[in-house]
Amino acid sequence: MPIIYRRVTRDEALLNADIIVEAYARPPWHEEWCLQNAVSRIDELTTTPMCLAVAAFDAERPVGFAFGLPHTSVMGRGIHVAEIAIRPRYQRAGIGSRLLHTLEEDARAMGYVHVWLVSRSTGGVAEYYKSNDYEHSEKLCVYSKKLK
Repeated sequence: MPIIYRRVTRDEALLNADIIVEAYARPPWHEEWCLQNAVSRIDELTTTPMCLAVAAFDAERPVGFAFGLPHTSVMGRGIHVAEIAIRPRYQRAGIGSRLLHTLEEDARAMGYVHVWLVSRSTGGVAEYYKSNDYEHSEKLCVYSKKLK
């Protein structure tokens, strides 16, 4: 059965939060998400007004999803790709690229004029985004601080 791409409901996303756990446990991320944190993350995303949530379905089961949140900047109304995750056995099959494209189409139809995201600046992930026509910003970098 072919992979189907469509908007995903909040409940569908919450029931499949394990996608985040599975996807980020592997290289290059090596992140140890617990299911509770993944559910909380999806809850944060899907309760944000104007959240765009799209998923790839194999039959009835989501195998990956992407979430975009509105973000207005000097360039105008934009969409921030806040999360994209694909179950490992479905990775490297074009599903992530198709999800990005679907999110971009929905954003364009809603009047958004740009899309941006934060990710690794080198390696396979960086090459993946470049292959999807994303450009690395020379002006910006991410700062973080651990709260004690």
